Amino acid sequence: MNRHTNPRSMLHALEPIGTGTPDIESLRSYFCRLAVSHAVSAAALARRVMQEVGWQFSEKRDWHLFNLNGMGESAANWSAALSALTSVARLDRLTLLPWREVIAQSGLAATASRWCPLCLAEDRDSGRTPYFRLAWDVGAVTVCARHRISLVHVCPDCCRTDARHNASCVVPGWCAHCGAFLGNVDPLTPATPEEMWKTAQIGNMLTTQAMLDSPPHAATLHDTINELVTRLDNGKSAVFARRIGLGKATVHHWLREGGVPTLSALLHIASQAGLPLPNLLTGNLADWPPASIDIPQLMLLFPESRRRAPPRMHDWEQVRAELTAMSHLPGIISVLEAARRLDIDPRLLYQHANREARVLAQRWTQYMARRAQQSRGKAATAIEDASRDIVSDGKAINMREIRERVAPEVLGSVRKVIHLVQDARDRTS
Repeated sequence: MNRHTNPRSMLHALEPIGTGTPDIESLRSYFCRLAVSHAVSAAALARRVMQEVGWQFSEKRDWHLFNLNGMGESAANWSAALSALTSVARLDRLTLLPWREVIAQSGLAATASRWCPLCLAEDRDSGRTPYFRLAWDVGAVTVCARHRISLVHVCPDCCRTDARHNASCVVPGWCAHCGAFLGNVDPLTPATPEEMWKTAQIGNMLTTQAMLDSPPHAATLHDTINELVTRLDNGKSAVFARRIGLGKATVHHWLREGGVPTLSALLHIASQAGLPLPNLLTGNLADWPPASIDIPQLMLLFPESRRRAPPRMHDWEQVRAELTAMSHLPGIISVLEAARRLDIDPRLLYQHANREARVLAQRWTQYMARRAQQSRGKAATAIEDASRDIVSDGKAINMREIRERVAPEVLGSVRKVIHLVQDARDRTS
């Protein structure tokens, strides 16, 4: 149940989840939970917030296009606006804003919406509200440190890759398109020690940011890197660059031109200096170096990404035969799933096996249309039953009352829920 700690605020004063831990909630998750708390869509809440603070906005610009979790202008504006409207202080700590002076924005954000299914399942099974962790939106984080598995980015039911946010109504923990619970994923991929190390460093950073009296400054970071160069490699930046596996021009850019390292570069430094990432960012060199430094192998932590593998040669006659066989399977699969099974880019399937790929796509489209119709019928029945209960209780039928009586996965599986509510109101009035 949502906890409203300040009834005088314009919006419910929801408490952020996981503050001061590696599992701190993201601002985007907080915003979605706030919309659910007010029984409105995320899109409607976004318009209301923008109207209240006097921002210009376009009806064509969807709320989920704003990077609420990063360290740019959108994160600063939205965290400040939501703090003002909810009276919940320091919502900027649900973003990466505290590190904006010491971490470059380039390559910081994940390119896809990811989550740990076991975390969401644990939230639901323990009676807690499922929510999205801020760490999941950091590009360097690819695994869950708690459960030691890789994060996933595909809905287990509809196979959409934008299952978390790309919709007007979002309930954290359930697919924004088909309404399936995002914690029902199988099989799961175990995490490697190198992935665990990077995730642990990011988790320590997110834990630390809740305790910062003030954001760290770029000058402090540059002084810290200078000190590391001096103490590790006698002040020779070229030797230090080789130590951390980066170009000497990159290190020169930091030390002589005031450049800000990317998160990947900072992890390079932290790993080879034996210095925890939060200590590097805040300039804390106390007790460094420790008596014994466990230095991870650089090539295992950061495989050579520039070395491209030779292009694969495909037997397209065999591929077309396999696609045809997939189109006759009892279970209907999408072109994306077929591409995953064949380990081939889906665009290549349309280029070299267009007819077979289009057959799969047509079957999938028809299947999803039937699913949508069934979900809408189920939702309509549930809403009508709830409407009768509301009327029998002597209350008015509205979205708030409906959301209290109908499961979120049922409402979240259909679009334009308000039309179903209006139809139920007409039939019961």
